[in-house]
Amino acid sequence: MTDAVDAAGVLPLYPQPGPERPLRGLYLDHGPPTAGRLIYANFISSLDGRVALPDEHGVFGVPAAIANPRDWWLFQELAVQADAMLVSGRYLRARARGEVQDLFAAFHDSRYEELRRWRKAQDLPAWPRVVVLTRAVDFEPPPDIDASRLLVLSGAAGAASAGARRLRSAGAEVVAAGAEDGVDARRLRGVLSEAGCDRVYAVGGPRVLHLLAAGAALDRLYLTLAPRLLGGERLSTLVEGAMLDPAPALKLRSLYYDQVAHGAGAGQLLACYAAADEGDAGD
Repeated sequence: MTDAVDAAGVLPLYPQPGPERPLRGLYLDHGPPTAGRLIYANFISSLDGRVALPDEHGVFGVPAAIANPRDWWLFQELAVQADAMLVSGRYLRARARGEVQDLFAAFHDSRYEELRRWRKAQDLPAWPRVVVLTRAVDFEPPPDIDASRLLVLSGAAGAASAGARRLRSAGAEVVAAGAEDGVDARRLRGVLSEAGCDRVYAVGGPRVLHLLAAGAALDRLYLTLAPRLLGGERLSTLVEGAMLDPAPALKLRSLYYDQVAHGAGAGQLLACYAAADEGDAGD
């Protein structure tokens, strides 16, 4: 991991072209917007828009052809800044079965010890809160995450279910954040704010991104664009759900060219987009 991260720097392209700078620490430089609260998401995509494809068992994940340790390091830099990470109930169930990558690696994997030292220096707790969006409250607290760190958001029915009662007994907080059948996108930001979640990293996938976009709750989108054409008839794209109307507007905040991630001469683009009302672009 260290060799890959330090193999070469990245070239700033926007808002001002500049000399090469290290990849390490690139996203730790991105401060919060003026308002202080920040909900942000991160994806890696192929040129033809694939963010996930099924493996031989039918389980969707980041395609091996575009996954790379340099992008994964930046994922951890974004994670280690969060005071809350937003996941889906589906993800926790798949994680318990060992079917998906560990999105919480920054908080326990030895490869990210320097990032944990950085987090400690910011006076952040060792683990963020884990905010779970789910219709069916039917999962157990992960054994490696203190149940008191869990904030489960569901519809009214889910929040009153037997599963919700079990989670509350274990120490988790379960909140009704919508009508009977799920979380209300328009209420999401308010619920997170009331819970004291000011810097929220949404890693729940395309449907969670749709919920954030529909509720005008997405402040930033970090997007790595890998120079690969993948194809495939079953796939996930950045946003999955009903048509967004009006379509949210995002503006380019920063853009870097990572020269070595996919071999000499290929590289990948590292973009950050911000909600139109965040303020001026740049760091």
